[in-house]
Amino acid sequence: MVEIFIVVLFGLAFGSFLNVLIYRIPLEKSVIFPSSFCPKCEYKLKSIDNIPLLSFLLLRGRCKSCNEKIGYRYPLVEFLGALIFVVVYLKVGYIGFEFWILSFVF
Repeated sequence: MVEIFIVVLFGLAFGSFLNVLIYRIPLEKSVIFPSSFCPKCEYKLKSIDNIPLLSFLLLRGRCKSCNEKIGYRYPLVEFLGALIFVVVYLKVGYIGFEFWILSFVF
């Protein structure tokens, strides 16, 4: 049970990073700096505002600063990241080299 929880957390984190890539690469922005921010008002997200899926729910899908709607793509990609990791875990049965390779390739 603990392993599946860890798998979900890693999947959510992976999905969150995919969102960074999806947003920043087409704009030719760094994927490392600056840290996460609101695209409209450029409010720098605090750690508590940047927890995959949970923050979206707590903030009711809006920016804490300007109240702009956060697109549903963000929680969807995070959820799908977690889902992929869980499916791979259920198929492989353990968290090891094969799990990581399949999770990132899937």
